[in-house]
Amino acid sequence: MSLRRVSPILQGVAQVRNWVVENVPGTDSMLGYDLFLKLGNDVVAGQPLLLATLAQGMPYPPDAIAGQLRQFERHGLLTLAHDADHGLAVRATARFATLLDYYSQVFESKFIVRDELRGQQLFVDSEHLALAGLGRVLYDRIHDLGWLYLHNFGGVCFMMASLVRRLAALHGHAARVASCYVEITRRTPDGETHYFLGARGYAKPGQIEGHAACVIDDKLVLDFGLGNVRKNFRRDFYWGAIADVRRAGATFAQLALPGGETMAWKDDWQSPDGDAELARYAPYLDALVQQYVERFC
Repeated sequence: MSLRRVSPILQGVAQVRNWVVENVPGTDSMLGYDLFLKLGNDVVAGQPLLLATLAQGMPYPPDAIAGQLRQFERHGLLTLAHDADHGLAVRATARFATLLDYYSQVFESKFIVRDELRGQQLFVDSEHLALAGLGRVLYDRIHDLGWLYLHNFGGVCFMMASLVRRLAALHGHAARVASCYVEITRRTPDGETHYFLGARGYAKPGQIEGHAACVIDDKLVLDFGLGNVRKNFRRDFYWGAIADVRRAGATFAQLALPGGETMAWKDDWQSPDGDAELARYAPYLDALVQQYVERFC
């Protein structure tokens, strides 16, 4: 297991914590630090700020939390009041909001909020939770290696599918490259429009006819080679998609996307150039897989 990536993570965590301790009064203890984060989360979420509620979500005695709240109040971060029905009530001040905003800027300078980014780029609909979890991990790591960008392999589906197959095998799964094409159907009040990725007769100059995705354990389709959909169909389309294998005629996987679109992988026609395209990229795979191994394994 490679731990090289852990060092910059720990350094970033330490730098963020040091900023909080140096700039937010009362956070030099674990209770103070944790309470600042808990209050910040609840303020942003619009949760009621009550001692009883805070105590339920933190591993500290209510009396200790109350003492820390009074310390924050002395520093002008909060105002406290006794509510006849709910006990000690808390209200964040403008100074607290300002410090919380500064904290978010410091955090974002060190880390990307992964869930938000992945939610925008990767669409997942699967009943195979463990396999889908592996798919998310592979997506995150491939993203971090820069391979998903159009100037790398995001629009080179045969290369991307080959890489995903190798990485899935590295994690102990049977995987294969599926030669196919994708049909995206958009339903509108005026009827249906269709976009085809890799279908016969739809290749643009410089492209081959055909598409490829990776199938893992004959249960899950991972397609991270959708760059040409963003380039030629809709620029805000997903960077990747994960779907269960469910054969229905020519369609071997399908997704219902937000907004009423459907996305179907079909293999009733397969590119006659598929094998040659896979062979074209094969010499590059070992070096790329080694990059993955050195960083993540």
